[in-house]
Amino acid sequence: MARQRRLESTAPWVELSTTAADWKNADPALLATMLGQLHLIRAFEERVLELAGEGLVHGPAHSSIGQEGGAVGSIVGLRTTDAVNGSHRGHHQFLAKAITHVSQGKLDLTSLVDDTLQGVLQRTLAEILGLAQGFCAGRGGSMHLQWFEASALGTNAIVGVGAPMATGNAYAQKHSGTTDLTINYFGDGAAQIGSVLESMNLAAAWKLPVCFFVENNFYAVATRIEESTADTRLSVRGMGFGIPSWRVDGMDPLAVHLAMEQAAEVMRSGGGPAVVEAEVYRFFHHNGPYPGSAFGYRTKEEEAEWKKRDPLERVAREMIKLGHIDEAGVQAVRDQALAAMDAATEPLLEADPEKQGKRRIRPELWPDPDFVDVGVRGDASELAELRAVEPLTDTREREQVKFVDAVASVMEHRMG
Repeated sequence: MARQRRLESTAPWVELSTTAADWKNADPALLATMLGQLHLIRAFEERVLELAGEGLVHGPAHSSIGQEGGAVGSIVGLRTTDAVNGSHRGHHQFLAKAITHVSQGKLDLTSLVDDTLQGVLQRTLAEILGLAQGFCAGRGGSMHLQWFEASALGTNAIVGVGAPMATGNAYAQKHSGTTDLTINYFGDGAAQIGSVLESMNLAAAWKLPVCFFVENNFYAVATRIEESTADTRLSVRGMGFGIPSWRVDGMDPLAVHLAMEQAAEVMRSGGGPAVVEAEVYRFFHHNGPYPGSAFGYRTKEEEAEWKKRDPLERVAREMIKLGHIDEAGVQAVRDQALAAMDAATEPLLEADPEKQGKRRIRPELWPDPDFVDVGVRGDASELAELRAVEPLTDTREREQVKFVDAVASVMEHRMG
């Protein structure tokens, strides 16, 4: 009979969770900063969905509501010179990095938003609305948020494409002689993409300080994770490349923070890359203001169970237990975040003179049309010989169907 010997990975793979002692030992200033960031990001995302519902966000609005714990927990301890990049669902990552940058990693819950932070909120909202005031002068929009000053390298609409970019940035950091690191955020859908796995391989071979951070929210649009991969513990990807990996509850920001501290120690010491998988849950559909249950691929019961684990409530509850804050204090944080978003929104909108009771973007805030080609390297002359084909005339009868009902019908057909 052939001899067999059980093989082990060359890298550790652990699941990390917090205890009551971890919360007790945590710096109260850290917990306060996490709570403040969570509320600011939640209020921001709620406002984006509100504006999207009014038709004022031109293009998709991929909400991160419910997933804020992963971004805040992993970013709150970073340096300004540590870099991040993300995917189409990246408002929370961008805001966590920008807020950490301007606040130097510390927020005062009694005076949550100063003028500088208020400016960040307004410029981010302006970018999502496509306005000249935005960080990319309105050309990036919701899915392309970038601010080099804060080392926010840019979110990206192409699934999996951030991984090679982050790996390249980590290569530059290493060969510049720094101990800085880069975090690449992507979802469970991108965990199956070749560019992500190829980047892991190169990063491990070259020992680059890059973290592959998987926000596992269990659904690639409407495809449940069990439908796309045999092992749903996506941090197992690191084992194939000898990368130390952590699996953590992303609804617990402190657990994410502790995992990232351990991962950062590996990366900063020259040990190469890390993988962190945070299990999170988006409270809304892939895009827009409807819950996933409205489209038939999730149940209301599942959504309700996850909402009980809301990261905002988790941090507040633990802080109240420890005597760091009370219910009134938590509400005051929420009120300040909402007021900040009112202050960020008001200068960007006005009453629509042509539509009673509606709002519109202030016309003077749109980018100069002449700016559209600034920085574009080609003039499309290479397409001159191609034949343009007009759309075929479709004479079929049309019927008025609500968007949510149309998508739900497609989902039902796919799952039937």
